[in-house]
Amino acid sequence: MQSVIVMPRLTLSMATFVLFVSAPFAALAQDPSEILLELQPKDGPAVELTREELEALPQVEFETATNWTEGSARYSGPRLSEVLALAGLSGVPVQATAANDYMVTITPDLIGPDYPIIAVRIDGEPFDKRELGPLWIIYPYDSSADYRSENVFAASIWQLVSLAYSKD
Repeated sequence: MQSVIVMPRLTLSMATFVLFVSAPFAALAQDPSEILLELQPKDGPAVELTREELEALPQVEFETATNWTEGSARYSGPRLSEVLALAGLSGVPVQATAANDYMVTITPDLIGPDYPIIAVRIDGEPFDKRELGPLWIIYPYDSSADYRSENVFAASIWQLVSLAYSKD
C-alpha cells in the first residue's frame, strides 16, 4: 500500500520537473527574433537571418518522406536559392555547416530555382534540434529519382546554422 501512495507523488514530481525544465527550451526554439542562420559571402559582411526573416521570404511547401524520419510529412520554408541570393551566394559552391559541426559543400548543380528549401516548419509547426531543426535543407525526395542520390542526401543537412562561400 505504501508504494501505491509514493508512486503517484514521484510521478507528479517528475512531470512537474520535466515541464519546468523543458518550457524555457520550447520557448527559445520558437523565438522569432533568434538568429538561426548566418550567410557568409566571399567578400563583405555576414548576413544573419532570424526565424521571422526566413518566414517572411516566399515559402514553398511539399510533402515527402525522408531517409531519416518515419512516414511522410509536410515541409515548408524558403527556397535555398533565394536565401543564398540575399548574400550574393548564387551560382557558387557553398559550405553548409550544422550545429554539430558537420559540414558539406553544396555545389550549384544541387541548387535549383525551386528546390531544395530550407525547411523552417514540419506539418505547419516550427521544429527544434531534437527534431533535426530548427533549419533543414530538404528536397522533395518522393517527386523524382533525381532527388534520391548520394550527393542530394549529403546536401540534406539538418540543424543548419551557416552557409558560406566555398572555393571548392
